[in-house]
Amino acid sequence: MIKILDRYVFRELIEPFLFGLGAFTAILSASMILFELVRAVIIRGMPLIVALQVFVYKLPSIVVYIFPMAMLLSALLAFGRLSNDSEIIAFRASGQSLYRLMIPVIFLGLIVSLTNLSFSEIVVPEANKAAKNLLITTSAKHQPKMQNNVFIPELENGELKRIYYADMIKDDTMHDVIVQEFSKGKLLQILTAKEANWQKDKGLWNFKSGTIYLVAESGEYKHLIKFDEQSVAIKYSPADFFSSDKNPDEMTMSQLRDYIALKEKMGNDVTDFKIQLNMKTAIPFASLVFAILGAPLGLSPRRAASSIGLGLSILVIFFYYILTFISMAVGELKIISPFLAAWSPNLVTGGVGWWILSKAAVQ
Repeated sequence: MIKILDRYVFRELIEPFLFGLGAFTAILSASMILFELVRAVIIRGMPLIVALQVFVYKLPSIVVYIFPMAMLLSALLAFGRLSNDSEIIAFRASGQSLYRLMIPVIFLGLIVSLTNLSFSEIVVPEANKAAKNLLITTSAKHQPKMQNNVFIPELENGELKRIYYADMIKDDTMHDVIVQEFSKGKLLQILTAKEANWQKDKGLWNFKSGTIYLVAESGEYKHLIKFDEQSVAIKYSPADFFSSDKNPDEMTMSQLRDYIALKEKMGNDVTDFKIQLNMKTAIPFASLVFAILGAPLGLSPRRAASSIGLGLSILVIFFYYILTFISMAVGELKIISPFLAAWSPNLVTGGVGWWILSKAAVQ
């Protein structure tokens, strides 16, 4: 009987969850992506095929926020339907408490949260980098892309591996390049070159008119090699060099932790990066929080309609993200820790949901 109850409530949640995924995807993609891409196509002449590719690449970063919204709508509509048809009363009359009915809701919320966390770690960073590279490549076709004083560190397993510096990078060419290579914190060699050209077909940089200085453990130069041309495998393409500061949305949690460690060694303020690191788990687990809030909110029979449920979901989400922005601002002022700045909205929303549920359970 217990397993049948769980399956029954679980099935009630699935259909509105899928409806929420479709509805919120249409709403957010139109407002956050399509509008800017249409402007880019009409005003800046971006090719339509490129705009469609950018749309596909940017969509995963929106979906991360859609999962919690869909979970909220799912719980709200499912419990609204059960309440409207007096099934909640029937369950309680048979000895099943509201807390017992929450088990499949919490279970689905946990599944959605873990799925969202995996999605945001595996798919989103790569999709964001692909969108960025495509936009840079497209803009470079219309006008020269140039940046001065490019400085990018490369980390490997949390340790500084290389530092790249270029006086200027224009399109696919770096000028006055310096590459420092490290091992276990010690400088191994320094490569300098007048310029380096990107060979896209090979995925290599072709350094010209350069010198390699090999460094001994004592810190003194032990050997010097001059060359006219030399191809070097570097994991960064020209698009990666056009922005010396990485975007947290383009990194996994592990990469962001390494980046924060490096920035701290360089003496930079990393408060915002630490908040973004905690947000990478806080946002996916908002699905579980919204599940806890949505179910008791849906107990009113008047909220069983899809239109009412959708409107109430948008209202709750609006206040949630207002709370998120305030919490992040307070965190950036260092009044609260980065962890609390990211997780406070979840803690407050989950607490409110549990309070509403406890009030309804004793009625």
